[in-house]
Amino acid sequence: MKIPKKSLLYAVYIIGITGFFLYYLFPSDTLKLYLSYRLSQGNPDITITIDRVSPVLPPGINLHEVGIVHQNEALIDLDNIKIMPGILSIFGDKTTVNFNGRVNGGAFKGQAQFGDNAGSQVIKCDGTLSGIQILGIPALDRLPADKISGVLNGNFTYTNAGPNQSLEGRLTLSQSRIEFNEAVFNLKSLEFRDINADLILKNDTLTLKQTSARGNQLNADLTGTIVLTGQNALDLNVSVTPHHLLLAKIEKTLPMDLLRGKKAGKGAISFKIDGTLDEPGFSLN
Repeated sequence: MKIPKKSLLYAVYIIGITGFFLYYLFPSDTLKLYLSYRLSQGNPDITITIDRVSPVLPPGINLHEVGIVHQNEALIDLDNIKIMPGILSIFGDKTTVNFNGRVNGGAFKGQAQFGDNAGSQVIKCDGTLSGIQILGIPALDRLPADKISGVLNGNFTYTNAGPNQSLEGRLTLSQSRIEFNEAVFNLKSLEFRDINADLILKNDTLTLKQTSARGNQLNADLTGTIVLTGQNALDLNVSVTPHHLLLAKIEKTLPMDLLRGKKAGKGAISFKIDGTLDEPGFSLN
């Protein structure tokens, strides 16, 4: 069966003009306000800003230049987030939404599920991170270091069940470098091949279940908590094993009793960090 050329042109014209009006009449401003509120879950401490919203195929929306702010302090700025609902899930008890996006030269993707439990909405989100450059992420600029760089990969799970919210992650930071505002034990910077962190954020408290850093200068292990509200209280336990070149460099700045019997790559130096992010305190174990 041969389709008349005129009919084909009409079909292309109708599809084109429909797509044109759908795109240019897309309610971007209305969706921006609605999504900003929904993504923050009405939490007054969280502010979501969206530059604009556009439709995408497969059916979904693309949020451009998304900023996330906590208590008036910027956390991160995302290049974009594409949100695509699972069509079949609309007819079930739980609604599924797939998402992916770009941030700082890297990518993230995952799936979120929305459901009801005893009259309150429950959200569970699982996702992965890959190739994200952490240099320039606003949340890290407030740490007591002049510059932190590296490439972030890992996975995360976010759960929101009424008043109970938690964020768990297993993250790996590769090719990382930390430059200090002021030299620590005559060191102006540290470099690590990789840093692996197993952490959980719950009720504004970040718990570092286990963090291990491995590099040519030293190996370090870290556990403890950081309270992310108020004065950002610290309660951290650190174990550092310096390698030969580093041990030779810092031995003049440390008490002899501390270094007695320490061998490069073998003897660990343990200490505690308390106080706040702005004014941390150090004490030897």
